[in-house]
Amino acid sequence: MDKHAFEQFYKTNIDRIYRYVFFRIGRNAAVAEDLVSEIFMKALKNFHKFDPSISQSAWIYRIAHNHLANYFRDKKKDVDLEEVKFTLPGEDGRKVFEAKEIETKLYTALDELSTEDRQLVTMKYLEGYSYKEMANIFNKKTDALKVATHRAMKKLKVCFPSNDN
Repeated sequence: MDKHAFEQFYKTNIDRIYRYVFFRIGRNAAVAEDLVSEIFMKALKNFHKFDPSISQSAWIYRIAHNHLANYFRDKKKDVDLEEVKFTLPGEDGRKVFEAKEIETKLYTALDELSTEDRQLVTMKYLEGYSYKEMANIFNKKTDALKVATHRAMKKLKVCFPSNDN
């Protein structure tokens, strides 16, 4: 096994996978770090099986996706968004409060989506994955993912309360 190749692979993908895991598990840094370590250990163990015809990003994302599915199945635990702590460095109290309020509304709205819809929105708009990358990860057609993501965003807009009140 080429240690340099895996090191490059790790450096290229660690931040993206961490963010994906962090948001999927309810923004718990300690748990996210543990899960990401486990994910990259699986990748290291199976790096020799990597198929260069797919992107490295899609491959590690698939490992992360499957690992999280196992994690949630084992835990059978819903994340309580009120347990989430969030602070914005350098902001005054009012801005922090407003940001927390908006964040709470957003995550409450995201929580109302199905797991698949939430995952599509997170990958596309929080993680910045292209539809082509998502198609490789989910083994679906690009056009189908575009439609599904568009529908998920429409559902999110319905669930997301207006800031007028």
